[in-house]
Amino acid sequence: MSVKMNIIEKFELSDGITILVCTDPKVNVVGKRFRLIKDDKIRQVITVCGERKMKNQTTNLNQKAFEINDTVNISTEDAQSGDWQLIGEYVPR
Repeated sequence: MSVKMNIIEKFELSDGITILVCTDPKVNVVGKRFRLIKDDKIRQVITVCGERKMKNQTTNLNQKAFEINDTVNISTEDAQSGDWQLIGEYVPR
């Protein structure tokens, strides 16, 4: 089963972790590898290392914040454009 998440926002934390806010995949993606894609072209492969709680989330309930330890090679502006996706394979356990 293929998992697709649209990237909505990117934050870079001082400890080197990148947070990507994405549409909710409705499955557990922590520990999974994803291709960072725009227009069917792969920019890089990254691994989702964790999920962060979004404080005071009263709107946009269809979004989740994911921790990435890899350097994410898109700018904040690129992330906000809505043109980027994370696509990976999900294998239920």
